[in-house]
This record gives sequence, C-alpha cells and structure tokens, in this order.
Amino acid sequence: MTAEPRFEALKQTDKTWTIIDRRTGQPAERSGLILVGLEKRAVLGLIQILEQIEDAPKRIH
Repeated sequence: MTAEPRFEALKQTDKTWTIIDRRTGQPAERSGLILVGLEKRAVLGLIQILEQIEDAPKRIH
C-alpha cells in the first residue's frame, strides 16, 4: 500500500510555485524557510527531497 504524498506543488498567479504541506494545507516550511515563490524547475526536486526526509526512519540522537 502506497502512502499518500505529504507535499504537492501549487502554481501561483504570478507564475511561481508554492510547495504545500497537505497535512496542514499551508505552505511547507523546512529549516525556517517557507517554500513559496519557487521556480518550476526546483519544485519537483524539492518535493522528492521533502518526501524522502518524511519517509526516513526517525532516530533520537
């Protein structure tokens, strides 16, 4: 069974892209960066990275 992706891309009226966190319905945020105003070529790669981070085993350090 494949899990539903957590992140999706949304094209804005100014032709930039926002990565949305589907759990919150808000723009995704990572390390203090809000992922809005992005170029199309960056969005797919960033979504793949975010999904990999999300799927990675969690460990306490």
